[in-house]
Amino acid sequence: MTIGVRLREEVERMAQTPQFSGCALVEVDTGMVWHSAGRLQGLDQLGEAVSDYWRLNRRLAGAFTELGDLRISVFLHTKGRVTSMPCGSGMIIVALSEHQAPIDWGLWRTHTRLIESLVQQL
Repeated sequence: MTIGVRLREEVERMAQTPQFSGCALVEVDTGMVWHSAGRLQGLDQLGEAVSDYWRLNRRLAGAFTELGDLRISVFLHTKGRVTSMPCGSGMIIVALSEHQAPIDWGLWRTHTRLIESLVQQL
């Protein structure tokens, strides 16, 4: 099985967990969505938009020097939450969930570590 197939399967597996309604693996520099899965239409467009935030943060890094590197980003909207974090060189994982839904951060980390490991093998 190729790395690309394994990546797609892991993003799909992450999106199938009850806490998430969708997940996307996105290249930060281009906004290209490598893989996405879930119940939300427009997930690719959302993943691309989230990558804009990471590029903006990189451009304005000097303003955040005292805080250190950005490790995770959470956007709370009235109808949902968007969580993203770096996941391998030049990539982010984007996950969508209900606004008030609890997130099992241990499970989140299990999925993201595996995806990051696969990205590093590309």
